[in-house]
Amino acid sequence: MLKILGYRISNAFLTFPSLDDCILIFVLLLGFSLIVIPFGFKSNFLEIENSQITFKTIFRTILIALFFPAIVEEVFFRVLFLAHSTENTSIFNQYFFVIISLMIFVVYHPLNAYLFVYNARKTFNSFVFLTSAAILGIVCTIAYLKSGSIYPPVIIHWIIVIFWLLIFGGYRKLYL
Repeated sequence: MLKILGYRISNAFLTFPSLDDCILIFVLLLGFSLIVIPFGFKSNFLEIENSQITFKTIFRTILIALFFPAIVEEVFFRVLFLAHSTENTSIFNQYFFVIISLMIFVVYHPLNAYLFVYNARKTFNSFVFLTSAAILGIVCTIAYLKSGSIYPPVIIHWIIVIFWLLIFGGYRKLYL
């Protein structure tokens, strides 16, 4: 088992995105945005951030978000759960682990709030947040399975978290 996980991690990090993968990142970000932004505004979950966040906070948020949640969650929920594109895996196994990974990804957020990020309990239990997290999980799964690289889902996850925290009111929901 450890050999398989090591294989997946090394291949995910050693597979670099192609130009097509970069286009896929853009398309997936656009698709996510076209679904989640109107949904978030209609439900009053998203709002344009108008608080004064310092440059230091912005820089720190951007840097921290790269490692957690982007890299850590993508390695755990995509790379460890899902077969790498170089593995010979049946379609049934692929779909099975995609569904398991997505379910755990969604459930992980409220669990994380209850155990570690107490300020996030209300937010991470919100129907809109959990639906958005499910869509994010689907988008990142597509990016990983199509590219075989950790970088596209990390970039997507990172950009979405940064925009939510710094532009769409997420920082205030979690920290203020």
